[in-house]
Amino acid sequence: MADARSRIRALRELADAVKGRLDRPKSDVSDSALLNRHTELRDQLAGGYDAQLEELNGIKVCRLLDDHGSHDVALVGERIAEQAAVARGRLTEREREVFQRFLAGELGDHLSTQVIAAAHLVAALNGTLKTVRTSHGLGVELQWKLDDDADADVRAAVELLRSPSGLRTREQTEKLREVLQRRVEDARRADPSAGYAAHLRTALDYRGWFRFHAFVVEDAAPGRKRKLTGRTGLSQGEQRVLSYLVLFAAAAAHFTTLGETTPHAPRLILLDDAFAKVDEPTHGRLGRILVDLDLDFVLTSERLMGNWPEVPSLDIYECLRDPHVRGVATLHYTWNGRHRRLMSV
Repeated sequence: MADARSRIRALRELADAVKGRLDRPKSDVSDSALLNRHTELRDQLAGGYDAQLEELNGIKVCRLLDDHGSHDVALVGERIAEQAAVARGRLTEREREVFQRFLAGELGDHLSTQVIAAAHLVAALNGTLKTVRTSHGLGVELQWKLDDDADADVRAAVELLRSPSGLRTREQTEKLREVLQRRVEDARRADPSAGYAAHLRTALDYRGWFRFHAFVVEDAAPGRKRKLTGRTGLSQGEQRVLSYLVLFAAAAAHFTTLGETTPHAPRLILLDDAFAKVDEPTHGRLGRILVDLDLDFVLTSERLMGNWPEVPSLDIYECLRDPHVRGVATLHYTWNGRHRRLMSV
């Protein structure tokens, strides 16, 4: 009898301890709320399962039913998790087959084409930059090379992608596939929640593998190159002029490449607050460079009219505003390289 009492006392102490550690319920759950939750669960269950709500010793218990009988919810959850893991394994195997078929094939060819085309575009850009100089004989040369922090896989991939697939050996093709697949797997581990397309974009975006470096060249010192930085020793105006040279040459090279497939594409650029902090004698020179590169342009400025002798023709629109009158008046001029003519008001 004493043994039974000690057991009862121990059970009560256990119950009190469990109750003390449980969070206090925010509110009582009514029978109708439990029934509604049960209905929601039953409606959301996949085929092959049904939900059963029963009461045992005053405690409502929800169990899941299938063709094999009644099961505890936690056990069914474990079973589904195991099945999902197996399914993910099958998916990974299918992905591996896709990689073997396409990663070093069609996708690898496309990536190789992009890398080779980018290198040719940079070469064309430097070819254009050789023809443009500032009034002081300064020019710019660009270098497009692998980032110094690029890992071994990126370096190996770029080395292999520089050659078309038809010139790669079977061993090189297999190595390229392995390298690209490792990059995709690294992207997946870094962000498992992202979609498959996002993993491919992150892993195979070759633009992030390279960096541009700008060098200042001088006609007075052939063969000498200085990296363009804040400590190159150039004035702010000279740095801006060199930046414009890169911008103009990049636009011209881009439009020239685009013209191979779309001959009628406009070669148009927009410069807002054009040539700010550039000395006035250089304005005409920059305008002439735009003309020499066969670029159409739209300039906006508070002080420039664009009627430089170096530019053979131009339409000029001057906007005038009276603070006491609503609206803006526009004056239209034309420039023929020598004279500015008022066309309309």
